[in-house]
Amino acid sequence: MRDIGVVDLYGCADNLINEIPNRFPQAIYFIANTKVSTISGISIAGENPEATLYTPALDVEYLVYGEPRSGPLPVTPEGIPTPAIITRVALNLLAIPFIIVDVGSYIDPRIPHIDIPGKIIGGRIDVEDALPIENARLLFNYSKTLGMMLGSSKTTIVVGESMPGGTTTAMAIMESLGYKAIGKVSSASPSNPHEIKKKVFADAVKRSAVDIPIDDVYKAVALFGDPLHISIAGFVSGAIEKGSVVLLAGGTQMCSVAAILKRLGLTARGKIAIATTKWIVEDFSSDIRGLVKDIAPEIPIIYTKLSFSNSRFNGLKAYENGYVKEGVGAGGTAVLSHLYGHVNIDVLSSEVEKEYSRIVDVAKGR
Repeated sequence: MRDIGVVDLYGCADNLINEIPNRFPQAIYFIANTKVSTISGISIAGENPEATLYTPALDVEYLVYGEPRSGPLPVTPEGIPTPAIITRVALNLLAIPFIIVDVGSYIDPRIPHIDIPGKIIGGRIDVEDALPIENARLLFNYSKTLGMMLGSSKTTIVVGESMPGGTTTAMAIMESLGYKAIGKVSSASPSNPHEIKKKVFADAVKRSAVDIPIDDVYKAVALFGDPLHISIAGFVSGAIEKGSVVLLAGGTQMCSVAAILKRLGLTARGKIAIATTKWIVEDFSSDIRGLVKDIAPEIPIIYTKLSFSNSRFNGLKAYENGYVKEGVGAGGTAVLSHLYGHVNIDVLSSEVEKEYSRIVDVAKGR
């Protein structure tokens, strides 16, 4: 395949890659919270565990305005910026419409957005259920309706997310549905807290007193999941039913979306790809290849070759050292910028550098 800025990991996405430039592009970003993110050591998607509850709303406010309205720009405790910086740059280069969907944000983002009926903040699954089962059904069905409203045989839809703690609940969803995910999900930290995640799930299973695996997808999500992944699965099912091509813009979290679709008997061959970053694919502490192979080998993985190894900013170089890696649809939106917008790696990288410089100046009050 010619060098178009992306890598087709298994060489099975050629038809999809060739089709995308001929379709109208859209982008949609789901936001939610799970109280799992407040468990110490689980997430660094905020300056401290409690700050992670504000991250999704701040991420999407930044996408729209260029700076958040409800608080400071989300950063790790080390000061490394949200991956939304990549998403915002790619969206600006593409000049395409995008929509924000709230399925359970801790605070209401101060932007125009869609609220899905049944939206709810996810519970801390080691001590309580994630959400009522009726909410899981509502979120899937109403999100499916939204997917059918936006989907068509002429569109490619990038679907991204922002929800700290999501790799833990994604792992729990996959495990509860019978897939081996412990030790395979990624982390925004270079020190992936697999043991903490494993303990959270073990405590959740003990608390719920149910046998694993669970046949009922909605029950599994209600006990061990969150409002986000079931909503994205619903949206995707509606969009592909209407003929859209969907890029699941995220890392190992999107494997739980594939697991939900698979267990619901929904086929996605030729209509879905996981689109992510090289930092996820090359991450030695997780295994997106193994997860996809186990869950849905018919879904290709494609990723952007975007690199910050030559950046003049330490905050961006940190991505090369295992920090952040993915989020807010960064990888998939970058992939779309390559395939549809013909944006090459050098241009994307240069524009991210400019945007990083701008937000540093904003943070300094200039």
